[in-house]
Amino acid sequence: MCKKVFLDANIIIDANDKDRPSHKESLNTLRYLAKNRVKIYTSCDLITTIYYILSKNSKQEALNSIEKLTKFCKIIDFSNKEVDSTCKLMREDKKFTDLEDTMQYVLALKEDCDLIISNGKNFKSDKIELLSSNEFCTQQGLLNGS
Repeated sequence: MCKKVFLDANIIIDANDKDRPSHKESLNTLRYLAKNRVKIYTSCDLITTIYYILSKNSKQEALNSIEKLTKFCKIIDFSNKEVDSTCKLMREDKKFTDLEDTMQYVLALKEDCDLIISNGKNFKSDKIELLSSNEFCTQQGLLNGS
């Protein structure tokens, strides 16, 4: 079992929006991680993305979701060092084409995460295992009504 998991914004958004295709899997993923006391991480810049998308339905619910998130998830900050590392990686490795996703990868490395969970089809990760919420649920046996 992994000890440190980095969550991409889409996992948190999917878990909080019943209309999204990966809602059930993302919600089951969050519940499993919390129940098993796995250390959960996300990036400080993703908080605004989460709010922006969830607030389209309800600003209060978006704020509530973010407050809940801060109770069980470490929010990783970043500085010039991580921005520089992200730019360097994108210049040196052409498969890293998305700045936001590459930054998330760099931050997951910074925190020594052993798993990234993202429903983004274009998310790249070389040194850390990468799973979608569906793949994670399948791996953990969470798809049978859990």
